[in-house]
Order: sequence, then C-alpha cells, then structure tokens
Amino acid sequence: MVQRNLLVYKHTWMVIFSGFFEPLFYLLGIGIGVGSMVPSIDGVSYTAFIAPGLLASSCLNGAISDGFFNIFFKLHFQKTYDGILATPMRVPDVALGEMLWALIRGSLYAAAFLLVLLVLGETTGPRMLLSPWAALAWPAAVLTAASFSSMAVCLSSFVRKVQDFDMVIGLLVMPMFLFSGIFVPITQFPEPVQWLMQATPLYHAGSMLRQITTGAIEMTIAGHLTYLIAGGIAAFVLAMHRLERALIK
Repeated sequence: MVQRNLLVYKHTWMVIFSGFFEPLFYLLGIGIGVGSMVPSIDGVSYTAFIAPGLLASSCLNGAISDGFFNIFFKLHFQKTYDGILATPMRVPDVALGEMLWALIRGSLYAAAFLLVLLVLGETTGPRMLLSPWAALAWPAAVLTAASFSSMAVCLSSFVRKVQDFDMVIGLLVMPMFLFSGIFVPITQFPEPVQWLMQATPLYHAGSMLRQITTGAIEMTIAGHLTYLIAGGIAAFVLAMHRLERALIK
C-alpha cells in the first residue's frame, strides 16, 4: 500500500505538502504577527506557546488528508480496495498500509514545520524551541501522527457520503483546532468547556509537544502519551473491524 501511494504521488508530489501551509500561515499571521502584541503566557512568548500546538495540527492535517479523505474515495468511488483484495493482501494489510502512509505524510509535515520553527526562531526571533528537550519533538510528533492516522482511518469507515465531510470538518476538526488550547490556555474557559477540550486528541498532542519544546516537563505528559497510544491502538483495531465488514461481503 505504501509503495502504491508513492507511485501515485510521484508526479503530484506538491499535493503532499499542501496541508503543511495552513499551520505555517497561522504561525506567521497569529504567532509572529499578532503575537508581537500579546504578553507572554506561563513565562514563554506567545509565539513559542502556539508553535507546538500548530505542530500537532500539522500532524492532524496529514492524517486527515490521507487517512480520511483519500480512503473514503478509494473505498466508495474508485473501488481501489476491491482490486487490492484480489491479491494476497488482506484487510489488516490494507488498513496498516494506509495508516503507515498517513503517518509518513504527517511525519513529513512535522519535520518541515520543526525546521521552520528552528530557522525563524534563530533568524527573526523570538525563539520557539526553548529547551534541549526539543530534540524529542520530532519523535513525539511522529507518535502524534501515528495516533491521528489511526483515528482518521477509523473515522473514514463511518462516513457514508460526501456531504458528511461538512459535519466531520465543521463539527469535529475545526472546533478541535480552535478550542484545544492551541491559541489560548484552556484555563481561560469555563470548567465544563475545559472537560470537553481535555477529551480531544489534539489537546493532548499539543500539550505534550508544548512541554517538550519549552522544557516544562510535568507528570501530566505520561497521561498525554497514554491517551495518544491507547487511542491510536483502539482506533486501529476498530478500523480493521469496520473495513473488513465493508470490504468482505
């Protein structure tokens, strides 16, 4: 599956990087632009505060692009998997291959975004990678991309028509992006809203990456890691079960 996707994107490689630009524009416009007028948060600049959350959203963009949209069209319109299952490959192979491809895409976004953070921080300021622990930001982002990819593959198995995309993006992805603590600390919201935020995977990914990039490591990082690992594994198992029901009739 990974080899097939590499061959497909061989002549349209620019599409792979399309999801990288959205968090980059947010970083430049809000982090550096508006951030110059915003006071520091928890002892770090506003730019350094939102950068790890935008890094997590880069991983989410890669997962959504390949683990959700592309799988839906392959499953319901192109019927790609019908031909693939005529080979020795089985449904778990398909699910794992698609998850790995979405992981590769999300990891590429994360690596490119981290490079931008390093270059901008060293050349224009303020610095956004504040601790030697930031060296672990890319492995942590890869873990984040793996978890998001599994969740995206699982989510794609529940979508039945193109119109459902509006519900997924408008009622799930966009609210999670805006209200998961990327742009403001969640402590600024009412307590019931905080509980909802803490239930989202993007909150845990952003909080984990923020602790790593700023060096403010706390015991709560274990909870963030557990959430992402357990959530990713559970989503992948459910995705295999649902894809098997959809493909083997």
